[in-house]
Amino acid sequence: MSYVTINEYDRRVDDGAPSEWYAREGSSGFVRIDRSTSADPPETEPDARALVTWTGCCTRLFGERRRGAIAFLLKYPVPVEFLDEFDAWFYYEHMPILLEEKTWYGCEFYRALRPSMYTFAAIQHLEPEAMRSSVRERSRSTPWWKRLEKHDWFDKGFVRAILKPLAT
Repeated sequence: MSYVTINEYDRRVDDGAPSEWYAREGSSGFVRIDRSTSADPPETEPDARALVTWTGCCTRLFGERRRGAIAFLLKYPVPVEFLDEFDAWFYYEHMPILLEEKTWYGCEFYRALRPSMYTFAAIQHLEPEAMRSSVRERSRSTPWWKRLEKHDWFDKGFVRAILKPLAT
């Protein structure tokens, strides 16, 4: 099994842990991503220095594992009654369209393991120009997107962060 813990900080914390560090574009915040591939979920206590801690289990990998110049972190507050539809939309429509863009390399899709208002998280790997591509616009103008966006939790409730990798 593959797990991720996403910690958000107001400053970079140097604790010697082998982690992925990112600067959050448009703010002074930092994001640390810790990955685990064990049989059991991580049992770590939340880092008291973190502003937010989110832990999830990988449910799907899309595209390549190639890293881009940026990572696009999204957290989704999907209500229980929409979990299946949201998961299906992301799997069957949204990511297949985005991956048509040659600089949108891939995505890791996670489901929350602990109580959180954010049911799902995605870490997408891409180049900055992919964010402005016609493919991205098309992925956000389908009938399925239009149906989901009528709900307050969809699109407006997402957390979106463009992350720039830092040297470890």
